[in-house]
Amino acid sequence: MKFNTKCVKSMCVLMVVTFSAFLTTSCMQESAYSELLTDEYPELYQHVFDRNADSLLAYTEHPDPFVQAQAWRALISTPVEDKDALITKAQYANTELGWMALSAHELTDEQLTRLHDLWNRRASMRKGISLVLGQQGNQESLELLVHNFDEIIGPDSDYEYSSAQAMGRLMMEYEIPESSRRSILRYAAVLEDEDLYRAYFYGLYRGDEIIEDEQIRTNIWEAYEWVESPYIRQYALRIAFKSDPEWTLDRLPLDDINNMNVQLAVELANQVSNAGWGSKLEEVYSRLLDHPNPVVNEVALSRIANHPEKEENFDTTITEKVIENDQKEASVRLSGIMALSEVDEYVSLAESLSEGQEYLLIKKLRIYDKALNTEGFLEKLEEYAGSTNRMEALFAAQAMSGWWADLEEGQKTASIEERVRNLVFDLLERGDRSITYIIASFMGNAGVILDEDFNRIEELLTNYQLPEDIEVYQSMAGFLYERFPEEAKGLIDSLAAKGNPALNSTLSSQGWNVPDTEAEPPTFRTPEWQRLAELDVEPVWVLETEEGTIKIAMDVLSAPATISGIDSLTRAGAYDSIAFHRVVPNFVIQGGDVETGDGFGGPDYVVPTEASGKEYRRGMVGIASAGTDTEGSQYFVMHDWAPHLNGRYTIIGEVIEGMDVVDRIMVGDIVLKASWQR
Repeated sequence: MKFNTKCVKSMCVLMVVTFSAFLTTSCMQESAYSELLTDEYPELYQHVFDRNADSLLAYTEHPDPFVQAQAWRALISTPVEDKDALITKAQYANTELGWMALSAHELTDEQLTRLHDLWNRRASMRKGISLVLGQQGNQESLELLVHNFDEIIGPDSDYEYSSAQAMGRLMMEYEIPESSRRSILRYAAVLEDEDLYRAYFYGLYRGDEIIEDEQIRTNIWEAYEWVESPYIRQYALRIAFKSDPEWTLDRLPLDDINNMNVQLAVELANQVSNAGWGSKLEEVYSRLLDHPNPVVNEVALSRIANHPEKEENFDTTITEKVIENDQKEASVRLSGIMALSEVDEYVSLAESLSEGQEYLLIKKLRIYDKALNTEGFLEKLEEYAGSTNRMEALFAAQAMSGWWADLEEGQKTASIEERVRNLVFDLLERGDRSITYIIASFMGNAGVILDEDFNRIEELLTNYQLPEDIEVYQSMAGFLYERFPEEAKGLIDSLAAKGNPALNSTLSSQGWNVPDTEAEPPTFRTPEWQRLAELDVEPVWVLETEEGTIKIAMDVLSAPATISGIDSLTRAGAYDSIAFHRVVPNFVIQGGDVETGDGFGGPDYVVPTEASGKEYRRGMVGIASAGTDTEGSQYFVMHDWAPHLNGRYTIIGEVIEGMDVVDRIMVGDIVLKASWQR
């Protein structure tokens, strides 16, 4: 679509000066887009790479609204010393991105009081200030919002959503009078606006708190019964089951389970397990196993397998509906075998189902764990740990943790402990980042490491280096703090002296005394600005998977450094034949590990965090991170709304086609080819 240039400029400036502005490249001609990327952005990104807050603050007054916006985004992830100056800048800009940038920085009580005063005096700023209070607020912040609740929900309010989010989060941490809390929840319980409903109840949905007030619980459950929105029903279901599982199960209708959308069905599979075992619970599980989505089947089977009161006669249902059902995916059928009380007769089937599918090896090992005695399973672990196939060794390391934790103390004989210790070092000596990360966690819990082993461990750590092996040092440092706090002090000091912010933050949280050191600035990949300018204004990244095609509209102006890296990897075919290595139902699917394929690898470059002002809603695509400015090639796609991620990760775009495919992706599903839509 083409626009008159003068008209375009006036439209964009108008959009920037209003709080609710949402800058998009749709109001930009291709020539202006190209000039922005080749002339303005390279200069801006010198200051982004330097994390120079003063320079970036100056850029928030740049005449180009897109440069202004990107400067605000950069400030989300840039340390700012003068928070008062940042507050002033955000106040006078009064844009969503300005307030988002401020919300990412810790504020003192005095600074929050300043914002509270602004909230009272400036109605036009309440939407943005509430966004900040939701992230950084204190007890007084919550009291301010509760005191003004009638205004917040009034007909002239444009800030109810951000205020509801703030109250929902703050009520998880701070107290308010029970009468006020009851009034807010009763109001929220009858809302039909799914955004507002979820904003008010997000704290209850994510937290451990239960609703003891029977009237409020009834109001919440009534929403499940009469509201059509599956997202409201999802929240009502979870909150009700957490509060009183038997009461909720008794009221749960069964007829619509097979037709539930994936998110609601996954929620039901997770939450119904809080109820005691009985005929109705069996019927719910039976219907969930009939659900057409494999992820729903997997979650249900996991919950069945771990239910403390599961009755053995339900194995017949699992066998008929899943294990002997050729229409079910191999992964689901393996999960079915794992859920049985006795698995011996299905070991050969498990071997057949996992043949040639590396990511299913972990399930096969867990079935071996149930079928074999201690000696037999340890022999399997030793066999896999010595394999030339690194994925077999990786999954052996994973399986060993669960197996060891489940062993009775009498089974952990001296000879078994010695073999496990040898197995640990066999795995460590592979020098594999992923395996070492997993083994470090096991070492901390297993109790098989001897005093004499420190020097050996220290020597093995010389195989790794920063920043690419940061996860190894993070995980191993936790173990060393518990097991060798004195011996490891010199090693930890030498690592801390390298000034890696993400590592030093982890070391401090683990209890290590980390000296103040000047961080070594990371070396970032330089974006190919001309190549970015040659892409469409919103290029579409296409992922052809085994389950179907996913199309993602990319936001180049918000994340140019990240997307430039993705472009280079895509053109090189690096994303082709790479699996989704992580799936968390009702949260994300994650892939793009172009190095190891297991989540611990990445490309030979680092790009800066390009935090977004957008919300993490269903279909948003972000970039995985081990800390600020550690991003590479791994991406994730949101199953569901997750506002606690807002401002913390790079958003590269949004799925515009194929969310049904996203909902079917399981661990091990392959991206056959990644490309740009022509």
